[in-house]
Amino acid sequence: MPAAERLLAGLLIRGPGADFVVGDLAEGWHHDRSGLGARRARRRLRRRILASARAWWAPGAWRARRRAARGGSGRPDGRAVVRQGGDGMGGWTGDARYAVRTLIRRPVLALGVVLTLGLGVGATTAIYSVVDTVLLRPLDYEDAGRLVAVGTTFPGREWSAEADGLMHLAGTSYLNFVEFEGARAFEALGGLESAGVLMPDQGNGPELVTAARVTEGFFRTLRVSPALGRLFHPEEYVQGEDAGPVLLSHGAWTRRFGADPGVLGRTLGSAGGGGVIVGVLPPGFETPEVVAAHTPEFWMPLQGGHPRYASRGRRSLILIGRLADGATVNDARAEMTALADRLAADHPDGNVYPDGSHFGAGVNGLLEETVGPSARMLVLFLGAAGLLLLIAVLNATTLLTARALDRSTELGVRMALGAGSARVVRLLLAESVVLSVAGGALGALVGYAGVEAFVRYGQASLPRMDEVAVDARVLAVTLAVALASGIAAGLLPALRVRRGTLAGLHARGGREAGTRMRNALVTLQLAVAVLLLSGAGVLFHSFVALRSADPGFQPAGLMSFQMGVKRPGAPEGEETWQAWDRILEEVRATPGVTAAAAASNVPFQSPSWAPRVLLPGEPEDTRRDGVAGYVVTPGYLDVLGIPLRQGRDFTRTDGPDGPWVAWVNEAWVREHHPTDTEVLGSTLRMVDEASQEWREIQVVGVVGDVVQSRAEEGARPAVYLPYTQADWPLVQPLMAVARPPEVMAPEIRRSVARFSGMVPVQALMSLEDRIRATRTSPRFHAVLLGTFAAVALLLASAGLYASLAHAVGRRRRELGIRMALGARRQGLRGMVMLQAARTAGLGIVLGLGGALLLNRTLRGYLFEVQPDDPVALTGAAAVLAVVALAAAYLPARRATSVDPAEVLRAE
Repeated sequence: MPAAERLLAGLLIRGPGADFVVGDLAEGWHHDRSGLGARRARRRLRRRILASARAWWAPGAWRARRRAARGGSGRPDGRAVVRQGGDGMGGWTGDARYAVRTLIRRPVLALGVVLTLGLGVGATTAIYSVVDTVLLRPLDYEDAGRLVAVGTTFPGREWSAEADGLMHLAGTSYLNFVEFEGARAFEALGGLESAGVLMPDQGNGPELVTAARVTEGFFRTLRVSPALGRLFHPEEYVQGEDAGPVLLSHGAWTRRFGADPGVLGRTLGSAGGGGVIVGVLPPGFETPEVVAAHTPEFWMPLQGGHPRYASRGRRSLILIGRLADGATVNDARAEMTALADRLAADHPDGNVYPDGSHFGAGVNGLLEETVGPSARMLVLFLGAAGLLLLIAVLNATTLLTARALDRSTELGVRMALGAGSARVVRLLLAESVVLSVAGGALGALVGYAGVEAFVRYGQASLPRMDEVAVDARVLAVTLAVALASGIAAGLLPALRVRRGTLAGLHARGGREAGTRMRNALVTLQLAVAVLLLSGAGVLFHSFVALRSADPGFQPAGLMSFQMGVKRPGAPEGEETWQAWDRILEEVRATPGVTAAAAASNVPFQSPSWAPRVLLPGEPEDTRRDGVAGYVVTPGYLDVLGIPLRQGRDFTRTDGPDGPWVAWVNEAWVREHHPTDTEVLGSTLRMVDEASQEWREIQVVGVVGDVVQSRAEEGARPAVYLPYTQADWPLVQPLMAVARPPEVMAPEIRRSVARFSGMVPVQALMSLEDRIRATRTSPRFHAVLLGTFAAVALLLASAGLYASLAHAVGRRRRELGIRMALGARRQGLRGMVMLQAARTAGLGIVLGLGGALLLNRTLRGYLFEVQPDDPVALTGAAAVLAVVALAAAYLPARRATSVDPAEVLRAE
């Protein structure tokens, strides 16, 4: 504002309305000056000052001033107004109203800050919603903090390799569970064994329904009461001859019986004879995920006297306990270790290996066991969201700093008229609060969308995903984060004003300091963007390597399913391998099936058999971990396209009465025949599951390695036996099909129904879908962090653009004079681009340095890629450099669009 107008305003305007008037005039003068000639702007400003002066000296205005002096409120024109010089809520409200009015005059800047904060707060809200549900909230059980998971530990593998502080727990035998029930560290201890109930055909084929057998202490441990009927009586846990009692889940009661309260006493009506329904569990009751992946529909008492529980080697029970008052997880671990040592001494059968090592027992907190290794991954995602929020705050700070520099005239007038620096700081912070509230509202919407996307496309193995939602608790955190972010963004320019003086706001040194601060903020944004880009690049490179990894077979055009071979009405004396043959006959007769074979397990499925295999001369107490066992039919290699490196295929002559033969894979050869010793014709020893006697097996072939579970895990040593020499009750046919899977599926079901209408077909899918399902986690990790990196890159480039555009706008006069004195436009454009290159270069160097340190946290999620992968780091730097230079091009071009003649006329 020119000196004359400033003096006139100081003489004419006094009182409680001065802040409004001077603020309006100063802001209006700057706004008009930027769009009109200086002479026209001065005329308009003088008219507004005179209008304000008339209102000040108008009749009746003195009454408003007296009311204001006594603590009331008023304006010279008689309109009510909140005092701007006062303290408390009234002053802040007036500041907020004035902030809204001034931001409306600069909508582009306000929209930029709101969008920036909204994206940062929204990403943080979405990830925090997942972290809050999965990691922070207690499980939905009474006094859930005392619930623990209990299980067997293997010698040498007592602790989890994926999650620090967690024991590696497996199932427990019923007889060992009975011993564990006496532990003083537990108030209650219960066990669950998964089962299945075959429901009759209702038009869509027989249905195998999830069920569970539970011990007497299971419901007492979880403190569950029935919604209808009763729980099991103690005597019902003792084996009887009649159909046993059955509990229904609330979902099964509603879906299958129409929520009929008269269901009690009915017979279940399953294909196996059913049981009598005695109760319905309460709505909302879910089994802990570590106990059962899906809540069973039917519940039955586990009758420990059944012969199936006579062996301590049958570890089929998953245990859950409730700690006694005053007991801790460490207390329970110590007591269970002592119990396991005593069981190994008193009952070595099933508890002790031949080499003398024995199974142990371990305890984990139930929440920690449920979350498992997912905790580390979620913390990494929350850290990435925090970095994105940091970029948003830095970007908003850059924009607000530029705005504060543009408002130096207005702020100087305020301070000249007596406003203290604290008063000016409060006004600037009011604008930040208004922007942060708007950004928080946008962030909540972005958070809702992010949570929906996370739940829909997130990895299926993440626990408690069905509970994730944006609720009042998360919204409160969102508001707090938004306010903190907005205040942090406005604090730096506000404090700079507070430290400055009126002269400092206009001095060249003050402007240069503001420019340096703005460049530093942009540099930090670019550095954090490089950090996120490099992390996303490393994960993406890992995912590409994972997708291109050779699975060891040709999955295109292959389908598989699983079913049991035991069926009602089977011919008397039918052997398991004969049932396999019958099923394959029906499958091969299906229209569209060009070839078929069968196996006990298919690739990309964890092998369910780990046989004990010994080399010649090894004693029987030798332990060998990690051998994958398969039972296959002739033609298995041809259907899957697995190479036969040496030897021959299985034939019909490899029957149940012939010599035992086997294949081994290349991983077996590398581990046990590293010196090119002859593999074909060598012998192995293996226990016959039927007779429990050692038998010699001749190796007749070496096959290529096939991924057994996940590509990240590679292939471990494997042994293949012909289906006629191993009694395996589950068969998984593999079919080469000539038509799409969705067309073949109903045809295959109809064909298999000719084998038995009582045995359901399970997991019917293409092998490509099975492979794809194992890649959901790596793909999701890469996509999520890549999304964060893309948003960070967008915000950082926008910050660079805004900073350069503001700098060019403030230097238009200087650039015009340079061109008037003969400077070339290309040189001026290069000067602006060079400034951008320096800022981007420093940001890239800082970001790469941070990436070399922080990318190490991704090591556990990488496949054949190192955290310091040069491709990812170089790519991140290149992408940022290109985007930064592109963002700088428009300001550089604008710098050369100044008309020197217009600048000289203005001078």
